[in-house]
Amino acid sequence: MRAAFYESDITPPLGGYMVGYYMKRIAEDVFEKLYAKAVVIEDGGKYAAIVDVDICMLTPEMHDIVTKRIFEYTGIRPECVCVSANHTHRGAPISDSFDIQCFADNTYKDVFYRLVADAVILAYKRLGDDSVTVKYGKVKAEGLAFSRNGVTKDGRYITHPRGKADFDHVLGTTDPDLTLLYFEKNGKPIGSIVNFALHQDTAGEDIGYTGDYAAVLSEYLKDKFGRNFVSLFMMGACGDINHVNPDPNETRDQYPYCGHRIIGKKIFEHIEGMLDNPDNLEEVSGSVESIKESVVIERRTYDGSLLEETEEHLKKYANPTLTLALLAYRLSNPPATTEVYIQVIKIGDVVICALPGENYVRIGLDIKAASGYSKTIVATNCNTYLGYIPTKDCFVENSVLYEMSVNGYVNLVPEAAEILTEKSLKMIAKI
Repeated sequence: MRAAFYESDITPPLGGYMVGYYMKRIAEDVFEKLYAKAVVIEDGGKYAAIVDVDICMLTPEMHDIVTKRIFEYTGIRPECVCVSANHTHRGAPISDSFDIQCFADNTYKDVFYRLVADAVILAYKRLGDDSVTVKYGKVKAEGLAFSRNGVTKDGRYITHPRGKADFDHVLGTTDPDLTLLYFEKNGKPIGSIVNFALHQDTAGEDIGYTGDYAAVLSEYLKDKFGRNFVSLFMMGACGDINHVNPDPNETRDQYPYCGHRIIGKKIFEHIEGMLDNPDNLEEVSGSVESIKESVVIERRTYDGSLLEETEEHLKKYANPTLTLALLAYRLSNPPATTEVYIQVIKIGDVVICALPGENYVRIGLDIKAASGYSKTIVATNCNTYLGYIPTKDCFVENSVLYEMSVNGYVNLVPEAAEILTEKSLKMIAKI
């Protein structure tokens, strides 16, 4: 098996918008540079490529533009390329979003697409003839991730329950598995793929570009292994997971100003512990396979008038910002369905299931439990964007969860989670 890594600096100019919230934010600084990081893996003439991009979300056309350029330069087919957004909330937009007051710089956008593709192309050019050693490790990283949903004393489902007087208990669970694929060539470390289910939104209120805790982790790994070491971060299923402990008896001192630096360091310490003890790692060998298939999912619709829907939405959620997002979404005349990609990459006995959108953690846990592979990695925000995908049990009358409202980022039918899970398991069985 051969493999090579490369990273492209994609840091935008200052003064651009930053995407991630329902408000206007202009970048005034660079706290950590933004990158597109790629790995190309080959065995027996079969390829798999992954490019991890410091950006919040993918545009509908990004996958096609990037994979087309990669194919033209390398011959690697689009179904063998995974374009992954690690979902930092401190990156630049590459599309216009009126509802979140965020607009793309078209000059940067054109360069951005080429640089993302070039990270894969340049990794491909560096494959060489020498084989690599790939090692797999997994450890429980407890105390970093928490469910951001809760249940009130009167049974309502709410988002961000911490500090609310009527909060009773947490809704849902977490996935503490921190997974590592570690690559060596000629006995020297060259790169890694890291997977963890924690929202990439931990950088506090600073107005500046950063790849969040994944960027901090990358810097620690470079300090340990050298500046040429490239670490990709693929975000796990964490649409309902963040770094804020909802327990009112716990202080927030563990994550003060710029908490992403603390979290990045803690994740590095877990990885360093795995790497320093060979018994924690298993060598990976075998063939490389990749399949990618599309799936069509329906959007939620409303039969009443726009005015009636707006009034009902505002009454239920009491959030003018979300209601503005609903209006912007409805006035855009969205199609009744959306078509997205699911991808499965097999590296030896390791399976990476790459899902679109921000999946609830239960989706990832269910896929891991039923995949048939003990070494299953579930990555999200891959290839196409799908917004939030809650599980069906969250769609109840007394739910005012953010992901139950309807807007450009939350609009799929309740069965979406089941559709993605079933399709993923069929593809894993096929590969």
